[in-house]
This record gives sequence, structure tokens and C-alpha cells, in this order.
Amino acid sequence: MAASAINETTVTVEQIVAATGGTLAGQIDKSISIRTIASLADAQATDISWVDSKKWLATAQESKAAIIIGARSVLGSDHPKALLVEDTQAAVANVLELFAPPADQPAVGVHPSAAVDETANVAATARIGAHVRIGPGAVVGEHAIVHAGVSIGAYTQVGAACELFGGVVIYERCTLGARVRIHANAVIGADGFGYIFRDGQHRKLKHIGTVVIEDDVEIGANTTIDRAKVGETRVGRGTKIDNLVMVAHNVQIGPACIIVGHVGLSGSVRLGAGCVLGGHVGVADGIYLADGTQVSAKSGIMNDFETPGTRIFGIPAQEHTAAKRELLQVRRLPKALKRISELEKKVAELEGAANDRETG
Repeated sequence: MAASAINETTVTVEQIVAATGGTLAGQIDKSISIRTIASLADAQATDISWVDSKKWLATAQESKAAIIIGARSVLGSDHPKALLVEDTQAAVANVLELFAPPADQPAVGVHPSAAVDETANVAATARIGAHVRIGPGAVVGEHAIVHAGVSIGAYTQVGAACELFGGVVIYERCTLGARVRIHANAVIGADGFGYIFRDGQHRKLKHIGTVVIEDDVEIGANTTIDRAKVGETRVGRGTKIDNLVMVAHNVQIGPACIIVGHVGLSGSVRLGAGCVLGGHVGVADGIYLADGTQVSAKSGIMNDFETPGTRIFGIPAQEHTAAKRELLQVRRLPKALKRISELEKKVAELEGAANDRETG
């Protein structure tokens, strides 16, 4: 379906220039309307696009877009369609907000089908959707948005301006700070995966701790964050977690971390501030990663990294330079083995010739 069928919003060039703080390089009429923002290849004559690398300049030249956002160092000063900005990504973020369709939200108040315990405290400005369940003693803060089918357990606290999308489950006794966004079907506060093997069977360990999600955290769809055995599992302020991430019991995630899809954090893992974990990273239990650690996708971390800002990858993960050197050596093995085989044949031939001379 075309973008215009979904979002009928149009924005003038003047509004876009104001939002980005940019400068038009060509003689573009500021009063004309722009239909949407699109990729260089898909943009039409009434659209705006962007370019953030010189490798896309050829595509930009062929693009039908009316305006192309970019840095002067990329587009130059005389590109007829250029909107020159200091920070392309930030400018695109601002333009996306201009074109964002109106949010689909429940009305202020409590939907008639919601089940809210009489001891719960729901702010008058909150929006509680259809078939929501809010347990005893739970608190839902000012301007919180709780979409259809969400379950909030007993004595859980949901802070101001949080947004919980459809199907989210927050177990009992968890705490969400302000402006937390949790996407569809995520589960916060389920039991950690803890058992002991006794008398021929796995005996479950009770998990009596909690989960604390600090302010401005965003959690992707179908992500799970388990409650602590004792104490708390904590996600630091401003951290962003992608879809399908597993956070085990007693994990401590520092502020402003980025955790990409399919990451698995085992029990009691500790991440410092600003760590970045690529997709499919696995971290063994109890591991510590210092502030600013960057982990490449598919890595398996089996030991601590205590130096801030270390870049690591591999299985088992190691410092980036060492891992690249080792990988390069592994890739040379087939040639090395072939060479060894050839040398072994030559040695055997020389030994055979020597034996012939001795016996002749």
C-alpha cells in the first residue's frame, strides 16, 4: 500500500527546513508540500529523501526526490536538491517525526472491559485499554498508556508517561520508571531459570526478587526480562533493548546500553554504561563487561572484559585486533596444509632417493 494511503499528512518545505535547521542549496520553493520521506530509490517527485555516504551519490543523482537531506561534505554545496545539514541522522529523525501518523491510543480513562482491582491506584490522566488487567495494589502513573490485553501484576508500579503495548505482561512486584516503552508481548518479571537436581528430578528454585526498569528504557516485542532469585534484575536509564532478547535473573544492565535482537544474557551478567551488543550475542553467567564495551554480532562471551571501550568478537570472544589476527590465520590454514602436504611428499621422495643410493 502506498505511503499516502496510510498517512495523508503533508508538510511544507519551510517546515522541514525549520525542523532540521538546514540550508537549501538550490532554488526550491519553500511553500510547496512534501508527501512523505522515502528511500532514494523509492522517492517520487513530491517526496524527501536523504544520503549519508558518498557511496550513494550515484543513486542520489538518479533519485526523483524533490529534496535530498545530506551533509555538505557528502552532497557538496551546489546540488540542486540538497538540504544541507550538520547531522544527517538527526535531521532524518526530526523529519520522521513530522510525518509520523497519529498514535493509536486508548481514550483517557479506563475501558469498561478492563479489570482493575479496587486497591489499585490508576492516575486520572492514564489511558487504560480494552481487556487490561491491573492487580491489587498496583500503581499506574500520570499519562501512562496501557494498550489492549496488557496484564499488570499485584503491587507493580508503572511510572508516568510509560507506554505498554498490546499483550505485555508485567508480573507482580516489578517497578517501571518514567517514560518506559514496552512493545507487544514482552514479559517482565517471570521466574528466572533456576533448578537444582535432587532425587532424580529438577527441583525448582523460588525467585523472590524483582525487576527494576529505570527511566526512558525501551524494550522490544517478545523480549523477556526475568525476576531475580533474590534482590533485583535491573535495566539502567536510557537503555534500548531490541526484539526477542533474553535477560536472565539478577542481570544488571547499565545506563544507555544498546542490546540488539536475539541477545541472551545469562544469570548475574553485569553490563557497564553504554555497552553495545550486536545480534545473537551470548553472554555466559556472571560475566562483567566494562563501560562502553562493543560486542560484534554472533559472539560468545565466556570471560570478563574489564577495560572500558574494548571491542570484542568471536567464539569465545576476544579483543577485536587479536580476534581478527587469529581469524586471518585460520583462513590461511587450507593453503598451509596443502603446502605441508607437498613438502611431506618431497621429503619422502628425497628419503627414498637417499635410501636407494645407500643400498645401491
